[in-house]
Amino acid sequence: MDSRTEQRLIEILETDPDFYVPVKKLWLMLQAERLPMDLELEEFRAWLEADDRFEIEDLDDSLPGDPEEVAEIERDLEALGFFGGPRVKLASREMTAEDIMNGLLRSLQRMNEALRGAWETRPEGDRETEEQLLDALALGQEMEEEIRQMLEERRWENEAPD
Repeated sequence: MDSRTEQRLIEILETDPDFYVPVKKLWLMLQAERLPMDLELEEFRAWLEADDRFEIEDLDDSLPGDPEEVAEIERDLEALGFFGGPRVKLASREMTAEDIMNGLLRSLQRMNEALRGAWETRPEGDRETEEQLLDALALGQEMEEEIRQMLEERRWENEAPD
């Protein structure tokens, strides 16, 4: 990997609001920017793992079911910006409690957006599905609001004069 591509990779990992960025998402971002990178996805991951500047978090987030159906679901999720698989973090980038809470808030917002989309496309007349979606929406919105309030309280405490 050339130094310009390497520098862009580090820049992304320094500034991305998510500390752990999916390796596949990062690989696709670098390709979309047409940076010279002659590595396949697995080679890119191996390169990251071999470099001490990066930390890899390997999650087992594989979906159960028929491999063809799972592949289709994964393609749909990726099209929406949800990537599975290992994630990478810049080793020198420290996380604070506020960073973690902000990440949780972003995740809840994305989840709630997906739940609202599911509500819009729910099967008509399926009372059980509607109830489950309404319960999930209510819980997700409640969790989002609680995290938002905690962040506001924390900001207020940090801004308050001594």
